[in-house]
Amino acid sequence: MSDSAIALRSRDREFHGLEREFRYHQEDMLRDFNRSKDIHHPRDVGLAREQILRKFLVDTGLIPDRYAATSSSVRVASTTGHMSNELDLLFYDLNESISLMRRENAYSVLPVESTYGVIQVKSKVTRNDIREGLRNVASYKKLRRASSSEWTIYSGKPKSQDGFGILFAYDTDLDWSDLVDEVQAFAAENSKHTWPNVVFILSKGFFLYGDKTRSGFLNSHIADITDDVVVHGRPDREGHGLYNFYSILIALLRNTLLQEIPVDLYFSLPFIAGEYSYKFSLGFFAEFGICDQHGDYARKLTEAKLIEVIEWCQSATPINWVRATDIAYGKPGDNWEAYERQNAEVRIYNPRNIPLPDLILIDTNMMHDGKEVTTKSLAFDSIDTAGMIIWIPYLYEIEEGIINSCPKCEKKDIEQV
Repeated sequence: MSDSAIALRSRDREFHGLEREFRYHQEDMLRDFNRSKDIHHPRDVGLAREQILRKFLVDTGLIPDRYAATSSSVRVASTTGHMSNELDLLFYDLNESISLMRRENAYSVLPVESTYGVIQVKSKVTRNDIREGLRNVASYKKLRRASSSEWTIYSGKPKSQDGFGILFAYDTDLDWSDLVDEVQAFAAENSKHTWPNVVFILSKGFFLYGDKTRSGFLNSHIADITDDVVVHGRPDREGHGLYNFYSILIALLRNTLLQEIPVDLYFSLPFIAGEYSYKFSLGFFAEFGICDQHGDYARKLTEAKLIEVIEWCQSATPINWVRATDIAYGKPGDNWEAYERQNAEVRIYNPRNIPLPDLILIDTNMMHDGKEVTTKSLAFDSIDTAGMIIWIPYLYEIEEGIINSCPKCEKKDIEQV
């Protein structure tokens, strides 16, 4: 009936709405999708089907030029040092974005501040495909953007300062309930800010997160979910699947606020340990150790050890760094004028409450006027993490294994045991 009505309208007017145009686009996409079945290599099939969706988004003129789409798979980085997985189709600001890294046309990295969102493209999805696609979406959505004071109103609510993520698939053999189960299971295992904004199956319909009474696809809608999460599905019974996808995509693009790229913060990225990132305050002087047997090695903190240090230090009393060294060297610690001039505060990891002279100083032998003398040297690493400057004394590093020693020696010791 719909086809008949459209055919009659077309006799009177050349253009009578987007409904007919999207039917044509959907027919073209499905025809190209079926033709791609002739390709045998799985990766080539995947690339071909990414290009089908990319062709629709770019060549039809339906997406404003301000929203550029990548021509090949890319990765996205943040100033925290974290990077996304490989992403199929990324929307970004063509005029303001830069490439942080590029190797021919095979590999590129963009800063998250200049990106709108990502679409992960799947063919005929299985349960594993859904999980993999949602993990890739999450790897992008968990990236934190540099802080911004900008605030823009859109439809009564501020624009999102985080990007969006969509999982798009052409078809599936899974039942509707199976699809709901997979989308629900992902929400149960991951933080809200990493959930996809929408999951589209072109041949089936789409899925949104919500609660018992409502659902939504904007980041603000997802953030507002406080009750038990419910997956809301909308089957496509009218053949409007592609238009529904397009309409939601346009809304997500318009609702995303970009930021200026903090180029200086990308100059030297911090190390990462799980969700956290950290920097050695002394830079490359502290980034490597020297093993007598194996030479240079990278010094790192594991996620578990870094969390232990951060959680303890969050409740520790900050102390002026100059005052801490004064006290350690036996001075009164009352030179308040000097402390005010150099007013940086540190938190010293010290769960056993060891006195500072015994905690952050170590006896060091050195030659002076041809004689070996013993002097007191500072004995801690300083890291910047979680908004704090933390001193980690060598004593705890060794006893608790907070920072690794030579990995080759550690491996040898394990093998001997």
